[in-house]
Amino acid sequence: MAKFAVFWELPQTVFRLKRRFHGNRRLDGQIVVITGGSSGIGKETAYQMSLRGPKIIIGARNMEKADEAIKEINGRNPKANITALKLDLSSLKSVREFARQVAEQETTVDVLINNAGVPLPCPELRSPDNFELQLASNYLGHYLLTLHLLPLMKRSPNARIINVVTSGYVFGQIFMDNINLDKGAYGSMKAHLQSKLALVLFTRELARRLGGTESTVKTYCLNPGGVNARSTGNVFLDFIKRLFMLNIDMGPQTYLYCALDEQLDKESGRYYDNCSRVDRMASQATDDKLALDLWKLTTDLVQLEDSLKL
Repeated sequence: MAKFAVFWELPQTVFRLKRRFHGNRRLDGQIVVITGGSSGIGKETAYQMSLRGPKIIIGARNMEKADEAIKEINGRNPKANITALKLDLSSLKSVREFARQVAEQETTVDVLINNAGVPLPCPELRSPDNFELQLASNYLGHYLLTLHLLPLMKRSPNARIINVVTSGYVFGQIFMDNINLDKGAYGSMKAHLQSKLALVLFTRELARRLGGTESTVKTYCLNPGGVNARSTGNVFLDFIKRLFMLNIDMGPQTYLYCALDEQLDKESGRYYDNCSRVDRMASQATDDKLALDLWKLTTDLVQLEDSLKL
């Protein structure tokens, strides 16, 4: 049944049935980290989160683009407290350096939004560490970043880790014996869905390792829905996108829900769509053995430091 949820997005979008988050919780004095915060939904999320009063740190590969995004956000919200640090999620070295800089600047992190992702379609490419690029950028980098920032998040009385996935995860598969999709196994969408399913399983396994709802650090994963984040340069295609996709301001609504809703203080390790929890999940997303096996493999792939192992 879960696979049919993917096709429910189209009528929700066309008839504007997507929900807007209306909670009043503020984040004054708190620290929010957003990956991929210099463009698209990430930039809009940074803006909408800035209205709640936190200090926001965006991670971005292109610092010039990040500076432009910060200027735009400050223009829309002069009270925004937002900075940027360089972050290339495909590079484990860059991830570690970003986390080190955050730890030098801040004593806590209250919200981590793992938003960045490789745009589709993506040709078969390798990361600086010789991993399949989408696996590296969408999943491995976020896994490593989360584990490096976790000591700071444990100092927060109510920290939240939010992983951005897609409803298409239901078609995903984890290729444990060929995680890099070598020897002709690569396909752009195949790699994308593997990386997104990996994030769903990571959310679940991390919640378990942290102690579930008893932990002060909660985990969530979400589907933002189809969002018209940028122009194609083609008038006809842009018209079709406006018709069948959400306006950019609607993209972050489930992000806000997962970051701010008071009822979610008692939930962890779950998946959300359209500002609500989804209980009917594809079987591979609730496979605890697969989640455990993937965690062990990932720990080895990123060569996670012993001090950070859970």
